[in-house]
Amino acid sequence: MTKKKKRICAFLAAACLSSAFSGTSLLQARAAAQKEQAVYAAFGDSIAAGYGLEGYADGQSDAPKDSYQGLLAGFLQTQSHNYAVSGDDSNACIDILNSGKADEDLQHADIITLSIGSNDLLLPFIQIVMEYFGLEPGTIDPAAVQEQLENGITMPQLSMSDLLKYYQQSEQLLASLEDNTILHEKAAAFPQQLETILSILREKAPDARIYVTNIYNPFTSIPKIGEMAEVYISEINQAFSADDPDYALADVYTPFQQENLTNISFDANPQNLASFQPDPHPSVKGHKAIADLLIAAVKQDNAPKPASVISVSSSAKKKLTVKARIPANADGYQVRYASSKNGTYQTLAASGNKTFQSGSGKLKTGKTYYIKLRSFRSVNGVTYYGKNSSVKKIKIK
Repeated sequence: MTKKKKRICAFLAAACLSSAFSGTSLLQARAAAQKEQAVYAAFGDSIAAGYGLEGYADGQSDAPKDSYQGLLAGFLQTQSHNYAVSGDDSNACIDILNSGKADEDLQHADIITLSIGSNDLLLPFIQIVMEYFGLEPGTIDPAAVQEQLENGITMPQLSMSDLLKYYQQSEQLLASLEDNTILHEKAAAFPQQLETILSILREKAPDARIYVTNIYNPFTSIPKIGEMAEVYISEINQAFSADDPDYALADVYTPFQQENLTNISFDANPQNLASFQPDPHPSVKGHKAIADLLIAAVKQDNAPKPASVISVSSSAKKKLTVKARIPANADGYQVRYASSKNGTYQTLAASGNKTFQSGSGKLKTGKTYYIKLRSFRSVNGVTYYGKNSSVKKIKIK
């Protein structure tokens, strides 16, 4: 083949590609150019590990698909590297980070999630309860406890005198927990624990964006216990900041406070106490709520700045011409149209050029349309969108 023919073929190929990119396939082409998946590592306790969900197993390399970790990994079109362990408190999380087990994944990590702190309160709380009732740790069967957490507590048949005795003991225990020095100390110590974890993550994963969840109160529906727990959860949540430059905060406390998103089922009617379900872990709905918060934060971090419309025009030769200002962090923009300003907008095409021209049959001669742009960018194969531009009105000639 001669050089001239090669140049002609190259020109035709470029023309074909240019034609293909003028539509929505431009987004696919951008994504295809970034085939590398994001590296996502998750740290934390049983909440992060997806305890109690279908497919959960101790020590698994990835979390159940219905867990927030699994849902976030699905959005990122990747697999998570699970370093969350049921029962871990902040000290155990620090030990994992210092062990070197996660170093390789951290070195390449793009996104990290961290859910830690619940057990900093729960573990000492359990110890206090056991000491109150004179129980030794060895007398507790972990397998039996786990079974009851998952399937509900079977209440024993008690006489009225026994019920009164247990009620009085519970009242005394709750009174002692309302202002407990140990729990206050644990809550006060957590900010430094969190900072230690974050400093290790920053050192070992300097290129990763960190997403942290705060602590929710699983007992809001249970009288007295919920109020008592609120005191310490409010204290420990002071460690988290929505304005910290080193991480993005997903506020799970608020939605869990407004709605029961855990597996706890409680009915104050004494006749229904046998159906008490004490599992404080998120339900499937709860995990989706957490995932939605994290995905929204990831979208916000990766969204490009908005594109803007400089002008729109129509001529006999070209049905629609759009001149756009494309932000530097965008790959391009979508041209979206509707027949009324507040109507439903559809995507006409995607473009990476400052001037877009279309003779699309979607636009009818003599009809008025409203045009706006939406910028986009692809990061590790996922497309993120900016806010819509202002709307321009045009009559197609």
